[in-house]
Amino acid sequence: MSLDFSETYKRTGPTPVFSPDGRFLATAVEYRLVIRDAETLTVCSISSCLDRIHKIEWAPNSDHVLCACYKRGVVQCFSVSDEKWTCLIDEGPAGCVHARWSPNGTHILTVAEFNVRCSVWSLLDKSCVYLRQPKFADRGIEFSPNGKFILVVERRECKDHVSVVSCSSWTTAARFQVATTDLADATWSPDGTAIAVWDAPTEHALHVYRPDGTKLASYEPSSGGAAAGVRVGAWCPRGGLLATGSLDQRARLFSHVSWRMLAELSHPDAVVFPTTVAVYREVEEVDGVLVDSPHPGVLLDDGGEDDDDDDAENDAGAANDTALGVGGERGESTWWEDVWDGHEEGFRAKHPAATGAGSSRAPERSEPSRDPPPRPPQRAGRVTARYVVEPLPASVPTRRPRLTGRSAPAVGVGALAFSGDGRFLATKNDCQPTTVWVWSAISLELCACLQQLRPVTSFGWDPTAHRLAVATGDSRVYVWTPEGASFVEIPLPNFAAEEVAWSPAGGEFVLADRDTFCCSFFGQD
Repeated sequence: MSLDFSETYKRTGPTPVFSPDGRFLATAVEYRLVIRDAETLTVCSISSCLDRIHKIEWAPNSDHVLCACYKRGVVQCFSVSDEKWTCLIDEGPAGCVHARWSPNGTHILTVAEFNVRCSVWSLLDKSCVYLRQPKFADRGIEFSPNGKFILVVERRECKDHVSVVSCSSWTTAARFQVATTDLADATWSPDGTAIAVWDAPTEHALHVYRPDGTKLASYEPSSGGAAAGVRVGAWCPRGGLLATGSLDQRARLFSHVSWRMLAELSHPDAVVFPTTVAVYREVEEVDGVLVDSPHPGVLLDDGGEDDDDDDAENDAGAANDTALGVGGERGESTWWEDVWDGHEEGFRAKHPAATGAGSSRAPERSEPSRDPPPRPPQRAGRVTARYVVEPLPASVPTRRPRLTGRSAPAVGVGALAFSGDGRFLATKNDCQPTTVWVWSAISLELCACLQQLRPVTSFGWDPTAHRLAVATGDSRVYVWTPEGASFVEIPLPNFAAEEVAWSPAGGEFVLADRDTFCCSFFGQD
């Protein structure tokens, strides 16, 4: 595998966004919108907004860009081809907490604070239509695949309803009550013939309706309740499968034809079968000597017997919810693990000698240094990393689930994504934060298991190929294909890739750090 990297560029706020045709890349730098050529990364245009940009979204025509400034309660639009064309939407005292384009690119939807209303603004005649009392701002509002209808989740008289609104007249075509206690989300099927809704994680209930309100199917496991609530759902791009991730550490696949559950994909602490699965474990070597222990700061802990002690330790280390163990004893943390977040900015030296380590005297507060702080101590010697294919059965670093406590970490399958053609499904169980599971959506079996040294922060599929990119907040980017898994060191100083975003054209993706980003291109092998 050959990857080329660009230099780093500054960014603030949202992750850089590719245009739908893959020609441009939009980034936010404070209150400025910067449009770059996606191939050369040269600046095409710079536009100024009234305040700091919180969201960027391209119109389907890849010519207009939406910038939402939630603090000011305004939305501004710009054109790539016509720098003189601008649009300003001011919600006034109602404020704005979410904004998005309509599929035809002629309307903009904004949601006011406290979800009081959803406003539909026309860019053609400057008219405005209100959709009253949506339950959510950033979910539960979705256009049908053909763009002719929009579903809006509502909460009326303590009951959940779904309204289907015609986008031609913005009138209600259907409204029906759904059999949920506290609806969490709703989504259209790719062919627009069904709407899937699921309950909040406190209840495991999945229901499928026709757009007219006719119920097609319902699913509730026998062991329902808080231990099995749905956290996330996604349709296969081709529409044949519906996948859900639950608190019980399982992903479930449902057929779009019979609406029956086809498979229950568990995430065990040891991979035993199928025998064809490849378990890739990232290891580090120091001067050619293999180091078996996990990366400093991400030691895995399966929990102790005393729940009170667990609560205290989790409260003290809430910033690092990946304090997991592979079954070994808890190791003592070094002095820098509690203060270093992987970035130079904001880090202050805290050497044991400076804090009075080994002394009963209270440490004195030191003034922050204005000089660039040094990186934390690294392993002495030349450090290299590689993937090791583990023999079966292969253990998976797993944390004991905890659903209570002030700082209880997330549990269950919290992220899943289908490949562009729907052949593969990637999942992440938050009880196994360093592992990404890759499943075959055809055979419904496990294909690969990628175990990283650091917790996975983001992953995504190439829209045009069977390539899965994974980021872990480190100086490496990981790529899985059906031929195998590999990773590349990012040749940029002080860069830690936390987010991955693919270009719709494929073959290129953005890697985002806290305040910078770079682009990666697949070269010719």
